[in-house]
Amino acid sequence: MELVLRAVPVQRGLQSEHQSYVGSLFFGDVARLLNDGHLYVPNDPELPDFAQRKLNPTRVKAIAQYILDTYQEGTTFFPPICINVQPLPTYKDGSIFLPYHAVTLRLTDGQHRCFGIRQALKDIQDKQLEYQVLCQLELGVLLYAALSLEEERQAFRDQNLLVQRPSVSLSHTFDRRSPVVLIAKDLIKRVPQFRNNVEMVENSMGKHNPKLMTFSTLVTATHHMFPNLKSKKDLEPRIDWAATFWATTASVLPNDPWRAKSKEERSVQRQELLAVSAVVFQALGMLARELYLEGVPEEELVKWLARLQEIDWRRSNELWRERGVTQVGATVEPIISNTKTTVDACYKVLREFVGIATVCGAILRDIS
Repeated sequence: MELVLRAVPVQRGLQSEHQSYVGSLFFGDVARLLNDGHLYVPNDPELPDFAQRKLNPTRVKAIAQYILDTYQEGTTFFPPICINVQPLPTYKDGSIFLPYHAVTLRLTDGQHRCFGIRQALKDIQDKQLEYQVLCQLELGVLLYAALSLEEERQAFRDQNLLVQRPSVSLSHTFDRRSPVVLIAKDLIKRVPQFRNNVEMVENSMGKHNPKLMTFSTLVTATHHMFPNLKSKKDLEPRIDWAATFWATTASVLPNDPWRAKSKEERSVQRQELLAVSAVVFQALGMLARELYLEGVPEEELVKWLARLQEIDWRRSNELWRERGVTQVGATVEPIISNTKTTVDACYKVLREFVGIATVCGAILRDIS
């Protein structure tokens, strides 16, 4: 029995005997080859043929979920995997012929994609029709012909050497699937202080960047506001409420600190005020979630948020240090770290100023 792959030769080295081919595998074939042991991943550091990183089950689960979330729309995008074929394959008339019971396909790149494919098929195997559709999706393959172990390890190293993930902000900017990202994109259009004032590419705000915050910060704040949101249905009421929340917050903060500024003005402002820090935007997202779950209507948000204007937003305010929001740096200047602990501490301060108290799972407002 033979394994036949449709393929074309892409390299016949002039300085060596190496041959490479580009082909494809069905998702169903990937799972079958893994199960049969013919698609082999040398990821065990205890074995002498170790040539891969160890498998990360969390990544496998995330990739499987990505496949299940996208395949029905036909938008599952994967880069090709790379395989070292042993023994040397036979190529004829556009196909590669491999002796099925003797071949070893050693993955040099793409093990998490392959295990994610197998996991996705396992997760959906009780749905026969969808299972068959998923089995017929194709994955690109770059096949190296009979590399030595040393060459295989070098291939793994080289394939991963220059890999660089896009910034989180840019990834969100290009995303059209996530409902949280879609809400955040609409907020940029609807909230006057956000319009043309959010950094959409970079993850951090450079010293000379006049923008208010990064898009990744706004998406994180929106996620705090609407956690576990999976469906794109009925987003409009959420967007309306969220836009009102942010516009109202901007209106009550002293001196409208979120408005567009020059590079010089923004640089000075970041050094002096917490109101423009990523931590505060995330904490405000958490505050918004509490108000949203309580069903506070848009027209009443200004009553709830008015007390934010009473906060002394200067970094030098001792309140922030006492509550764990800022720390004293080496230069004795207050610094703020973008960590979950700091965000939680900031949220507690905002909650206290707004006058929220929790009683038996419901929130009450201290109006004294």
